[in-house]
Parts: sequence; structure tokens; C-alpha cells
Amino acid sequence: KLMFASLSRFRRQIAVLAALAMLASVLVAAPAVAADPAPDYTATFDACIDVPGSGFEDVPSGHANAGDIDCIAYYGITKGTSATTYSPLMSVTREHMALFLTRLAGLVGIEIASNPADPRFTDTGDLSMESQVAIAQLADLGITKGTSATTYSPADSVTRGQMALFISRLMDLMDPMSDGDGDNGAEGFIPKDVKVTDDTPVGSPFTDLGSATKSAYDAITALYELGVASGISDTAYGPSALITRASMADFMAGVLDHSNARPAGISISAAKTSDFGPYSPKIVTSYRDDNFVPMVDVSIKIFESALVSDFTEDGTCGDPADCAWSDDDVLTDDSGNIHQLGNVDNGMSNTYYAWMGDEDTTDFDADDADYASVTLSSTKDAAAIKVTTDINEEASDDKVNLDKDSSVIVTVQLIDGDGGENVAKSGVKIGVKLTQEPEGEDMLTVYPAPADLETDDDGQATFTITGPPSEGTDNDDGDRDDVATFTVDFNGDDDTDDPGESKAATVAWTDDDSVLEKGEGSAPAYVILNSKDEASIRASVTFYDQYGNTTARGHTVSIGIGKADAERRTVSSRGVASYRATSEGTVGDDITVTYSGVQDSDENSVSVPITGGTAVTAVRHAPDDDSAAAAKIDAVYADENRFRIRGLLYTYDADDTFVDDTMADKSVMVDMAKFESLIAPGDSDTAGTVQVVSYDDDGSSIFRVTAAGS
Repeated sequence: KLMFASLSRFRRQIAVLAALAMLASVLVAAPAVAADPAPDYTATFDACIDVPGSGFEDVPSGHANAGDIDCIAYYGITKGTSATTYSPLMSVTREHMALFLTRLAGLVGIEIASNPADPRFTDTGDLSMESQVAIAQLADLGITKGTSATTYSPADSVTRGQMALFISRLMDLMDPMSDGDGDNGAEGFIPKDVKVTDDTPVGSPFTDLGSATKSAYDAITALYELGVASGISDTAYGPSALITRASMADFMAGVLDHSNARPAGISISAAKTSDFGPYSPKIVTSYRDDNFVPMVDVSIKIFESALVSDFTEDGTCGDPADCAWSDDDVLTDDSGNIHQLGNVDNGMSNTYYAWMGDEDTTDFDADDADYASVTLSSTKDAAAIKVTTDINEEASDDKVNLDKDSSVIVTVQLIDGDGGENVAKSGVKIGVKLTQEPEGEDMLTVYPAPADLETDDDGQATFTITGPPSEGTDNDDGDRDDVATFTVDFNGDDDTDDPGESKAATVAWTDDDSVLEKGEGSAPAYVILNSKDEASIRASVTFYDQYGNTTARGHTVSIGIGKADAERRTVSSRGVASYRATSEGTVGDDITVTYSGVQDSDENSVSVPITGGTAVTAVRHAPDDDSAAAAKIDAVYADENRFRIRGLLYTYDADDTFVDDTMADKSVMVDMAKFESLIAPGDSDTAGTVQVVSYDDDGSSIFRVTAAGS
């Protein structure tokens, strides 16, 4: 099995070296031109996938072009400036460029004359025979005509504009990678393929090409559209700047991607290895000899983890027939490739394996087999949206005091289903409709409609609702209800009868005086009894006005805890009244907490609803070395890593052993996160059933889930 160094070549060189930036600064900037900002003719696959590191000491793994340099060193395009150095900042002479280009041409399938015609350059006679032949071969291919009819100028440095011309001419001589299905099968492109269409405008972000010749401009633009050429900054290409050896590696690695060049031995690549939701990318399996020559009609076994029996601990298939090789498996085509469509389900992963057994070894063993693999990973796709606002969460009916707040920020979050997890997917369009209903008037739709929103990298988008103007006085007739409705077409079909998922946010703007609106009680979910069956409990109640602000300072409220006498308590400046008392209890039973008799500072009764915090369950810690038959969990306290069964409190942590026994055919070990999802899949769900196989509060416990929560 090939062991390969990790690559960084996907970080294309955008902003490079200070020296290049200085050179670029002297260029005359052309006016900005209409440009298509994203390349439209990029290669489907990567020719540098999993190539080993070059080992050049002056190219650390974090270098922007480390992967590109590794790639061209692996394919023999460069030997470095010494056995241990590459010299990435050094410029490239025309002599060296001829050597690089002829080696590249041979790799991408261009036929090169072994005995080319003499181009009659008078300034190349002192060069090595290898260099003279390479220059003659370039001239024979029409990639260069020299700097005059009789000179090649081998010692001159190559500019970035000249580099684009050389690369463009070379690529137009090669056959790009294809699965053989005509235009529909294209997996690589050449500059001649770059054409303006309604769907693919041709352009680049470079604004400094005004001094370039027409042929150089076209070459640079085409190579940008191919994903081969990058700039010295986001908007500058630097056509007159000298090409560095680092940038040259970037260009040549990009050319290899469009070609049929692939690493020696067996390799497998996917057009896309991660995405949201189910997807089916192109997959290519290739086989090359040690000289990178495609091997035709070679039998390769390709299987996927989603369709085979589980691997055993020693790396073999649970059912060997699922992975077994035979000489009548799929054969490589005339280009040494096997093309297929991959598949991965929503939120799952699927690994494709490619290997070549022989007549003596037909059973796959991951520990010994010479195989290649690629894994497709799916993140659950967005299927719904969650809409929240920065309105005080304790406010009644989404009320906002317009004398204090002039706007409300609404956040729209993509989720994987109602009540599901957040989905960090960018670029999703969200339509917005805004309606306003002033008090006593008809509802109006705001026109023109607000612009569509677009989610960021966290799968979020924000929208600001601005309230009506306030005169700064109480009750100035500014009441108005605003409703923002957000719609996402997850089907992407533009069906007007099914516009997609919609959620709304409401803001009730008002300037009414603050009034006492509600009280919220608070008490612990459980309390641990002492040896006398007693427990100390603290209960409190917080009072809010209609805007969610705490209020009722100086009021009093009676708080009762279990069998202890009720106590009248005064509301503090923070809107809170609290009381602690000791009460008797019985394991598993609830100790009642009551809140009653609210009075203002003049001892007048105040009618206000008080909710929550009305029962505290009496419990004891489960004894060490305990075990218990399977029983339904009474409550889960996930924040504390605890759960309760029949009044006994059990603690768990990552050092414990968790067994999922909910499947009919087998039991499996799971981690703590999975255990928690099994015993309490949601706040409103019924908890699961657990057998306590063994329990040690300070050591390692074993819990077996026999029925998941529902």
C-alpha cells in the first residue's frame, strides 16, 4: 500500500512573495474589466493526489506551494537545485524552462521528437546536450520561436507573461483527461476549450494586463479559467514580473491535473470528497507503471464500504466474497482508467477501495493488500430553518419598547430538520417578505421587498427590522406589529405551488408603560436527602414586565417549601425574591414548592401568574458496587452527567463503558455522546431503559441501554 505525504497544493498561490509584489508595483494597471470571478473549466481530478514529499529542506510543509513542488519532483519534472534544495524564490531561465516543459510534455502524452530539427539558434552551442535537445524539441512543437530568428537567449529569465504563453501552447497540444463520453465526459480541458457561452463568461480578476500583448492576455485569461494560473495578488497577475520556481510548480501541477498523468501503481480519486446531503461524484481508478505509463486491460477490484459486510479486527471483509478479487473484475480502459459514479447517503460516509489481487491472493486484507481508497463524506443537508431574534426572551408576545429600542436583529439558521442540528452551509439564498400593521390600520406589505439574504460559513443570515419613529413620550400612538417571513426553497425547483420552507419573526412595537406581567419560579430539579430524610432547598421567583425586564421591587410574595412553613419574602432591586428552608422528603417523591399572595409595597394584592419551579425530587446517590436490572430512566441530567432511576442518582463519565443493546442482532460499544442520545434523544422525548451492569462512582461503571428513548 502506498504511503503518501499530505499535500498542501490545494492552496493555490494567490499572494506570493514580497519580491514579486515589488516588481508588480511598477506595472501600469489597466482599468478593471468585466470578469467572471470563478474559474469555469477546472479539472475534475487531481494528478498529484497522495504523491510523496520531495524532502527539499527549503520547502517546509507549510509553504504555499509545497504540494505543487512535491508533485513536479515526484513526476521527475524537477530535480531541484541540489539534492536537498529546490530554491523556490529563484527565477527560471529560458534554458531551464525548456527542460521543465519537455519533461512535462512527455508526461501529459504529447509526442516529442527524439531527433528534432535544428532550430539554428546560434547562442545555444555551449549548453549541455540535454538542454540543446530540449530547446530544439520546444521549437519543433511550436511552443517557442526564440527571441529572434537566430537566438534563443537561454540565460534570460522567464516572465510570468511568457510563462503563460509557453504553458498555453503546450496544453493545446495535449489530450485532456476524459471518460470517453464525448463532451459530456470531459474531465480536463485545454485553452482551446475556453469559450464564452451564456453560462460561462470568460474573464479573470486581473486588472494589470493592459501592458500585455493580445496573445499573452488570452493565454493568461484562459489559464485562469482552467484553474492553472494564479496571480501575485487577488487582482494582479504581474505579466512582466519574473516567474519564480515556486510559481512555476503551481502552473505545472495545474497542467497535470487536466492531463491523463497519474501516480505510479494504483490510485483512486473522487471529483468531490465532501458535500452536504446525498451526492454522486465521479470517481476514477487508475493504474500506471513505474514510468507513469497507463496500463490497459488490467483487472481491478473496486468495492465500497457501504455495500460490504463489516471489516473484521484483522482488516478482512466480514464476508470475503464482498471484497474478493478475480481476473474478470472491471478492466482499465485504453487510458489506464476505470470511470464510475460514487454515492454517499445524507449525513453518512462511504469509502471506495481499489486493489489488485492475483491468482494466489484473492481475499482482501487491509493490513497486507496493496490498495488505494477514497472516502466520500456527507454532512446532513439543511432541510429547515430556525428563526430567532434578539428580543428579550422573557418579553411577552414579542413586545419591544420602541422608546428604548429602535431595531431588532433576526437570525436565520439552517438546520437539518425541525428541531435538528445547525447546518454550517454557506451561499444558501433566503427570501424575505416584510409586513407592517400599525395599530387600528390594515396590514401592509413592504414594497419593494427586502433583498434576499445569503447564509455565511456558519449557515446563518441576519436581517434587521427597524421600528416606527418614537416621539420619546409614553403612549405616542407608535404601536405597530412587524412580521418578517423567511423562505428557503430546499428543493431548488422554483415551484410556485411549493415555495419551500418558511418561518416568521414577529416584533410588537409599543411604548406602553412598564407593568408587572409575570413571575417565574426557580427551584432545583432534585435534592439529595441526608440520613434524616431531610433536605435544604432554595427556591426563588423572578418578576418581569411585558418587555422582559425585571420589576416589582419592594413587592412581597409568600414562598412555601414542602412541610416547612411558608415565608413572605421581599422582591429585591433585581426583581427576585428567594427563600431557603429544610424539609422532610421520601426518596423518589416530589417536595412541593408554592408561590402565592403577591402584594405591592402598600400590601395591596397583585394578580400575577407565577409558573415553574414547583417540584423538587428527593433522591439519594446510588451506592458503589451497585447493579440493577434494566429499568426506564426517570430523568436525565445531561449537563451534570447524571440520570435517575427509582430515586437513585447515577453519575457517568467518558471512562465508563457504554453498551448499545437496542439492535436485535448485536450489541455494540458506544461512546458517551451516543449513550446520551440513546437515553434522552430530545427534551420532549421519553427517556430510555438502562441496565446498570456495575456501578462505581469514582471508578469505571458499565451501563447497557436496552431500549432507546422515543
